[in-house]
This record gives sequence, C-alpha cells and structure tokens, in this order.
Amino acid sequence: MNDNQTDEILIGLTTVSKKDEATSLVEKLLELNLIACGQIEGPILSAYQWNNKTEREKEWRISLKFPINKRESLTREIKEIHPYQIPQWIILTGQSTKEYCDWVNQ
Repeated sequence: MNDNQTDEILIGLTTVSKKDEATSLVEKLLELNLIACGQIEGPILSAYQWNNKTEREKEWRISLKFPINKRESLTREIKEIHPYQIPQWIILTGQSTKEYCDWVNQ
C-alpha cells in the first residue's frame, strides 16, 4: 500500500423518501468522484420524532463507501443535494481487506 492509502474506509448512511431520489443521489456522487460505490436498500420503515410528533415513513436507505480524504467534500455535497431539510448523515469507519480498501481509496 502506498503512503496515501489506509486499511480504513468511511461508510456514510442516509435515507430518502423515494427510490428515484436515492438513485439520483448515488449517481451524482459517483459522477463527482466523491464515492467509490453506493448501495440502495428499501423500502424500509422509519419512525422518528419531528415537531413533537412521532412520524412513520417509508424510506430508502443509502450506504456510501468513500475514502477518508473525501469526507468534508462529500458532507458538503450531501447537505447541498439532499432533498430533506435535515438529512440523516451518519459516517462510520470501516475496515476491510487490503484489496477492497485500496479500491475505495484510489
């Protein structure tokens, strides 16, 4: 592994209300070279508090794999293009095989 690479990657999680929104978001982030891959799951049921009320909505979960050095740029872009007023944006650190991490970090 070269000096610019690591055995860690970042995994970002977000949700949107429609499958086409999820697809568009992943495709845009791929075009901008901010992520290595995105996976879309759903529909899922989300329950949450909003304006002092419990809400339940069908959503689509998006999992994004990206290099550590893209964290700030990707976070800015998620805030810019996400359809929600306050999007879920959770970033986890992940470890994987050297080959997979090399691919994500390239």
